[in-house]
Amino acid sequence: MRNILVTAISGNIGYGILKVLKSENHRLYGCDVNEIAAGMDLVEEFWQCRYAAEESYVDELLEQCVRRGITHLIPVNEREIEAVGAERKRFEEKHIQVLIQSRKILEICLDKYKTAIFLSQHGICVPKTYKDAAEIADKDGRYICKPRKSNGSKDILVFTPGKQECLAGKKNGDYVFQEYIDSRKEYTAGVFRYRNTTNVIAFLRQLKDGYSNQVEFTEDVEIRQIAEKAADIFELEGYFNLQMRKKDGIYYVFEINPRISGTVRFRHLLGFTDVLWWLDAADGKEAEPYQSKYKKAVGVRELNEKYLILE
Repeated sequence: MRNILVTAISGNIGYGILKVLKSENHRLYGCDVNEIAAGMDLVEEFWQCRYAAEESYVDELLEQCVRRGITHLIPVNEREIEAVGAERKRFEEKHIQVLIQSRKILEICLDKYKTAIFLSQHGICVPKTYKDAAEIADKDGRYICKPRKSNGSKDILVFTPGKQECLAGKKNGDYVFQEYIDSRKEYTAGVFRYRNTTNVIAFLRQLKDGYSNQVEFTEDVEIRQIAEKAADIFELEGYFNLQMRKKDGIYYVFEINPRISGTVRFRHLLGFTDVLWWLDAADGKEAEPYQSKYKKAVGVRELNEKYLILE
């Protein structure tokens, strides 16, 4: 039996991972920076942890893992992934399998500017991307300003170069400036690759408050080709997520999330069980090739209420 720790379980991704794992034969643990977290009733033991930016975060996390005999660790948000990734060897020395991407993938994909440059160099279409607002001062059209380091969908601004006063406080180097692809057709593509198997699933998505509120299963040969090419050039092992928009027949990849993404339970319900595949891969077992049983499916994120009984 695996003893699995999932972090950030008050968020939609961590909570979604727990819902996926709850029906499996695992012992589940959870932690979060909040004292009360939505997923705390799905785990055998929950504790409030430090913020990943704090100096002692990794020391404390490792101590908690060892104390509870954790065999597999799933860091959920980018700050936690970055912190654990830098100290991966310490967890491996304690025989804890960590479900995070390679150093190369984290170095590139946690930085939106590096991601765009790398993809462009390898022939994958991306929006025009700059790291200095002065480079677009005389350009037409609309642009999007967002933090270079992944931060969900926070602190994002769409603007026109002629009205750059709205960029006050946005420091060059901390932010990336990218051509805004004005299209309602936004797609998210999940990619799992291990050894000889590459599995891809794609959704046309509708966003609400920065996450996928409704998704429509999409079979598209071009999306699959882009996703498989990205997996190859990054030498992917495990899971990552591509975000793209389609305009005038062209798919523009504007971001890669090097982590389990927010449509995790939508994917799982359609048989794309990337969390389970990644756990198996960590233990040396290869996944089965994925083939959808459905031609059309629409996923809707539901509202739900519950009490957490604390005593």
